Amino acid sequence: MAIKLATNELSAVNDSPFRNLLISNFETIEQAVNDIEKLISDDKQTDETDKKNQQDANDQALNYMEQKINDKIKRITLGTDEDIIRLVVTAILKEQGVIK
Repeated sequence: MAIKLATNELSAVNDSPFRNLLISNFETIEQAVNDIEKLISDDKQTDETDKKNQQDANDQALNYMEQKINDKIKRITLGTDEDIIRLVVTAILKEQGVIK
């Protein structure tokens, strides 16, 4: 959006209409600067929200993985983990020469 400001229309006499035009120019500039600052602030806030959401997702994934590994360790120590039991039995059978 192009904004037309009073720039080179300075008259020798600072009359009221020209003064009002200058005031209007400063109000326009102020509003444009405020709009830019708001866009920057909103963008930063969006970035922070995205970072927070990503961190929350990472934390949930880590908690899930930690729970899974803890469950696996518990099954191994209790001797109820089928995958580990199969590996151990297979290793023993190979060691004894029952299977190759």
